[in-house]
Amino acid sequence: MAGPFEGVSVLEFGRFIAAPYCTQLLADGGADVIKVEPLEGDQTRLNGPIIPGEGRQFINKNRGKRSIAVDLHQPEVLAAVRRLAERADVIVANFRPGLAEEMGLDYDSLAKVNPRVVYAENTAFGRLGPLASVPGMDAALQAYSGIAHISADGPEMLVNPVVDYGAGLLMAWGVTSALFARERNGRGQRVDVALLQAALVMQNNLANHVDVIDGWREEFIPWQRQALADGVSWEEIMAERQRRSPFAVARAYYGFFRTADGMVAIAAASKPLQRRVVAALGIEDAWVTDPTFETDDVKGHLDGVLEQVSSRLREQPTAHWVSFFEGHGVPCQAHQTVDEILVDEQAWANGFLVRQEHDLLGGLTVVAPPVKFSDTPLEPHHASPVLGRHTREVLREAGLDDATVERLAAAGAVVDNAR
Repeated sequence: MAGPFEGVSVLEFGRFIAAPYCTQLLADGGADVIKVEPLEGDQTRLNGPIIPGEGRQFINKNRGKRSIAVDLHQPEVLAAVRRLAERADVIVANFRPGLAEEMGLDYDSLAKVNPRVVYAENTAFGRLGPLASVPGMDAALQAYSGIAHISADGPEMLVNPVVDYGAGLLMAWGVTSALFARERNGRGQRVDVALLQAALVMQNNLANHVDVIDGWREEFIPWQRQALADGVSWEEIMAERQRRSPFAVARAYYGFFRTADGMVAIAAASKPLQRRVVAALGIEDAWVTDPTFETDDVKGHLDGVLEQVSSRLREQPTAHWVSFFEGHGVPCQAHQTVDEILVDEQAWANGFLVRQEHDLLGGLTVVAPPVKFSDTPLEPHHASPVLGRHTREVLREAGLDDATVERLAAAGAVVDNAR
């Protein structure tokens, strides 16, 4: 069955994660995605290298695409790529600021000759404001946006680049929304996604301010900054934040716990679920069972409940507690590493992981397309392409004959790895 984007042509000028992951989703949907790489390739080909030119961080977000490797500063090559852009349905780019305009590959230039084009860009901090021209990577946005986990020792970078992938998902949603709008009005448009916005979306539970109850922040923010300058520990700062905030985190009911032989996560986020935990474990917590309960030491009370729960869970193995809480209607699962989930029966039964064959690397296990469609399925097509695998055929489509491509390759203006 044809995918939802069958017949849609996409030109990608993407690097790193957000833009390439966006276009991989479009390729899974049947779009013809041409990835325009510099002569040395997308930088992620060098991240986690397996063999020269093939890195772990490239193969997991570039499947199903055609790769051309070219020097866009060579006029003949740029003219050919512009011809591709002038007839593309979608362009996805994350050029450094100003570069697209220099080459005439920006939205305003291309929309004049291709008014139906959907042009998606991602920036770090957005198009406006004092940081508009500042580049950014996932770690920098974790720091700036507040999404980084804070332990007793201070902020800790999340290992998985959730900001980048969040931006990639938002870009894919933006592109598909713009294509849907184009079906109605016949016009393309520019789609902007900022990493900072993606980081805020990922914090939607916490990134809000209700004036009537969150006024404490006005005094806490300057206090925190001064405390850091004075060398106050993060543990003390977070304890002070919890004291001032009207909401306390009940870690006894929502978090990770050691068992006799491993670890489980309990996810009892509501008061009814928390009452089930109290009753099932036979512990005491008036904060959950008594609506009139009040205390001047919220942190001390919650720490005491946490110790009760933690002590009980250390008494039995993981399998016991998963079954135990399931029987009491409380969400609980064993902790697994990513190594374990890659061979997990549940993930494979639902097709959340797939096998592919790479031209040079052989067999691969990768994450499958993230949405299931009954009539227009997303399908992981061929594995990520070797650098320049499709340069010859794509430039031929742009009007250059084989002799010209060979001349450009000999001059070092393109990489032609057709095979």
